[in-house]
Amino acid sequence: MIKKNDIIEVNITDVSFAGLGVASYSDGELENFIIFIHNAIPGDKILCRIVKTEKKFAYGIIEKLIEPSQTRIEAQCPTFDKCGGCVYLNMDYETELEIKRRSVVNAYKRSMAEFPEPLETEPSPTLSFYRNKVICPLSQNGKFGFYARASHRNIENNNCFLQDKSFNKFLVAAEKYIAENGVVPYDEVTGKGLFRQLYLRAARSTGEVCVCAVINGKKLPNEKAFADIMAENGAASVYINENTTRGNTVLGINFRLIYGKERITDTLCDVKYEISPRAFYQINREQTEKLYSYALDLAQITPDDTVLDLFCGIGTITLLAAKRGAKRVVGIEIVEEAIVDAKKNAQINGITNAEFFAADAADTLKIVEKCGGYPDIIIVDPPRKGLGEEAVNAIARLAPKRVVYISCNPETQAKDIVALSALGYKMGDIKPFDMFPRTQHVESVVKLCRTQETEI
Repeated sequence: MIKKNDIIEVNITDVSFAGLGVASYSDGELENFIIFIHNAIPGDKILCRIVKTEKKFAYGIIEKLIEPSQTRIEAQCPTFDKCGGCVYLNMDYETELEIKRRSVVNAYKRSMAEFPEPLETEPSPTLSFYRNKVICPLSQNGKFGFYARASHRNIENNNCFLQDKSFNKFLVAAEKYIAENGVVPYDEVTGKGLFRQLYLRAARSTGEVCVCAVINGKKLPNEKAFADIMAENGAASVYINENTTRGNTVLGINFRLIYGKERITDTLCDVKYEISPRAFYQINREQTEKLYSYALDLAQITPDDTVLDLFCGIGTITLLAAKRGAKRVVGIEIVEEAIVDAKKNAQINGITNAEFFAADAADTLKIVEKCGGYPDIIIVDPPRKGLGEEAVNAIARLAPKRVVYISCNPETQAKDIVALSALGYKMGDIKPFDMFPRTQHVESVVKLCRTQETEI
């Protein structure tokens, strides 16, 4: 029986959905016992130290690399082996793309006996410095960083290999302000202290940066000094976010502007978007342009079509669909603040064939009313939990000719597609997109076509 601190020799044969190396171990008592190992990649032969055991599997770390995989490379980040952000920084990119394609295969296998073999993963145009948004927790030493894997232990690093290059100067400046003004870092254990995280968002096409201090209170000491040092480094907006709740919630409800403009401005596929601090906006702008263009090609929009964009956020896909020449495009989003932003974005782009309404994606009657009838095409890009039963049934009742499903979680996407297939829709190709290079995450896009007339 395997016990904690046992050291055993294993070969890494696969990678889990969470990006951990997978080894199968057998001895006189165990048969094909699974071990998940941080920073191990397929092809490695290692000595593994067991750090945690469960009934059917165990977790381990690399004690010694006996024979490295041919795909292994030197990780460029000094905190790679500690930080919970990157998992594939130590392998070549071609291998990462194939691993992500296989992760989509495995996600679908858990829900479907048969499905189209996923296409090759679309590579990201950039592998480093692509993240236009980060939220960095402050350590008790007054240094910013990221959480270690599966914990809230802070790994100090203000110069991440993935984040926008401009972010480092704001993190360094904020550390300087904190030290000079005696600002106490927040302690998750006691719930005491003031400064929790620094939230940064960049508009890649314009270079504008929004800086937001997340604090356990209402006000920073010497707020003007904080605003001034951020402005000196080029911030377009500086906010305070009040988060006085205990637990894992990152952002509080209240944002307060203390310097600059309310929204930063970016462009996607030649459409301009104003982005407020709370708004959802894709993290990898350059790859998002490829993803959205592919999804809209699948939609096959014609001048006679009414298009419905569920979970529309600030209207990114909605406005791009409108520019494709649809008769009418309707964006539905439950967050009213996002709808305000979406309407403004339509106005600043002079787009008149797009409308936005605050409603639940499962509210069929309200959607029909807002669309002026039943939509011809539905585009969905839900959160990680997927559509859910009510929204799936609503889509089936709306009976569009085509559904284009963009997902950041192929596991829930597969479950939703099983449900839609039972309600009269046939799926096409599965196309993975690498939106988050060097991490375990992958997006996937699928088009579904109605196979028969469904009851309304």
